[in-house]
Amino acid sequence: MGPYRTFDVDALLPADADVETDAPSFATWDETSGEYAEDDVLRLLQETRDCLRDRGFNAFLAIDVGISLDEIDAATQSIAFAQASNATIFIAPQVGDNLGVGIEIGSVLEDLLSTDAMRGPAADATPPERARRIMVATEPSVRSAMLGAVNTRWDASVRTFTDAKDCCRLCAQFCTHIQNEELYGSLDRLD
Repeated sequence: MGPYRTFDVDALLPADADVETDAPSFATWDETSGEYAEDDVLRLLQETRDCLRDRGFNAFLAIDVGISLDEIDAATQSIAFAQASNATIFIAPQVGDNLGVGIEIGSVLEDLLSTDAMRGPAADATPPERARRIMVATEPSVRSAMLGAVNTRWDASVRTFTDAKDCCRLCAQFCTHIQNEELYGSLDRLD
């Protein structure tokens, strides 16, 4: 999955606005906090996608498909992409407010994995096989109680990465594992 579509801030400001003072503040790279600018996050996702493609996987970001949000809302798109994928990986780098990422992950997991066996507390839940096809990759500094729930409630994998190369390695290992489980293990092959 990928970031939501970027937009041109200048196009949204009035003609007489001073871009230096009137534009909203977005996260920029800060060496002390380690936060990314939007372009750095997009580059991380694209490098990971390209690295996976170089290794023979049909990897894509949600934005690669180019479906307008006017046509299908972001949540519906994410759910449809996950339903059609052999493996779904959410990449959550440490950047600004991750509320949207958390909502996306939660909505996809709840749609894909919502069964009668999942009602009630996590200790009593029995996640469906589909949970094995989902991974969340985060930087070590990302903290969220919901990330703990991904593993505890849905029994899906949560892993950490340090840079784009490490992210690709981690994602490739996960995809290879899913592929092997389809070919030689207990996961059914998806059409």
